[in-house]
Amino acid sequence: MPLPAVIFDMDGLLLDTEKVCLDCFVDTRRAFALPDSPDTFLDCVGLRGEKPEQIIRDSLRGAVSFEEFNREWDRRIDTAMALKIPTKLGALKLIQVLANKGHSLAVATSTNTDRASSQLERSGLLMYLDCVIGGDKVERHKPDPEIFHMAAARLGFDANDCIAFEDSETGTRAALASGARTVQIPDLIAPSNDLKAMGHLIASNLIEGAIGVGLLTSSDTY
Repeated sequence: MPLPAVIFDMDGLLLDTEKVCLDCFVDTRRAFALPDSPDTFLDCVGLRGEKPEQIIRDSLRGAVSFEEFNREWDRRIDTAMALKIPTKLGALKLIQVLANKGHSLAVATSTNTDRASSQLERSGLLMYLDCVIGGDKVERHKPDPEIFHMAAARLGFDANDCIAFEDSETGTRAALASGARTVQIPDLIAPSNDLKAMGHLIASNLIEGAIGVGLLTSSDTY
C-alpha cells in the first residue's frame, strides 16, 4: 500500500501566525480608538471572502472604513512577520520526518498562495512540501472541501487516501467533508460540541496527532 498523502492547513497549525494576526488586529483597533474586540477576529478564523470582511466591517460601526482599517492591519502584520515567522510546536520536525519517510505533503490554506509560500519558505517548511494551494486557487472556500480535493489531486491522490491536519472548526469541517482522515489541533478556539461529535481525532499538538493516526511511532526521532 502506498504511504498516505498528508495535507496541512497553515495558519494556527504549522505557523503560529493567528496569535500574531490577533495582536495586530487589536493594535490596529486601538490605533483607531476602537474597542479591542478580539472576539471579532476569532469569529473570522478559518473564513475567507465576503463573510469575514462583513464581520469586521460591521464591528467598525462607521468609525473608519474597512479599506483603511485593513491596510493598516496588513501593514502591522507584514512588519511583524518580517521579523520572524513563528512555527508551532513540532511542525518543522514532523514535516522533515514525513518527507524523509516518503509521504507526499501539501498545504491547503485560506491564505493567498504567494503569501503562504513566502511565509512557509521563511519558516523553513517550503522545501519539504510538494505543493501549496491557497484560497485564491479555489472557487468555494472552507468549510467547502474543494481545497482538499484540489490538494489531493495535485499530489496524485484521492482525498479519501489522505490524512488532513487542521486547527479551526471551519477547516476541520472542510477536511471531514472531503473524506480525508482528519486530525484537529485546536489553536485559539476550542472545538464545539457539535464538531467533537463528528468523531475525528483531536490532539493537543502536531506530534501527538501524528502518533494518533500512525504517521509517527515511538521509534521515530522528533
